[in-house]
Amino acid sequence: MTANLIIAICGAITFIIPLIQLSIGFNHVVKDGTSADTVCRVAPDLPLLLAIGGIFALFFLGTAYGLLKMISSVNKQQSDIAGKTPKILIGMISFIFGAITLIFFILIQMRVYGSYSSGINFDNTSAMNYCRSPVMRGALAMIVLTYINVLIFIVIVVFVLVKTQIKRQEKKQIDMEMSVTTSRNH
Repeated sequence: MTANLIIAICGAITFIIPLIQLSIGFNHVVKDGTSADTVCRVAPDLPLLLAIGGIFALFFLGTAYGLLKMISSVNKQQSDIAGKTPKILIGMISFIFGAITLIFFILIQMRVYGSYSSGINFDNTSAMNYCRSPVMRGALAMIVLTYINVLIFIVIVVFVLVKTQIKRQEKKQIDMEMSVTTSRNH
């Protein structure tokens, strides 16, 4: 397998996890025409947090990978202001989406771990600590998968940046060799 294929597969995986989170959240926001309190009384906002958090995670990944693609391009527009402005703008947007994603991730963890610490009832729908199993266990699985997703994302970013730096060094070496050859010929 080539490095680019591995990066593409890992990148696709990082998008799948927020999509699953989004689907779990939206599937249980209002299930069967019931209110959020009957879906998960112990944490009634958990499905909505999952759904919104998944949306922002997708926006963050989209802008972050776009920024990474822009940064990893090896061209002569690296130093002029016209080449830097889009990178700065996409970087700021990516940072904002990343911050919002982090806030929702922390809120989801607070709801899930707080609910587990006080005890959850998956069977008695009239209990005050009731929550449907797919909602709470799905949220717990999303927390674990998000940590794995962060590690995959960091590995991709580091790999692409190292690969880009190597390409720039090779290009710089070729340019220097060409300038030396050109100056010798004149």
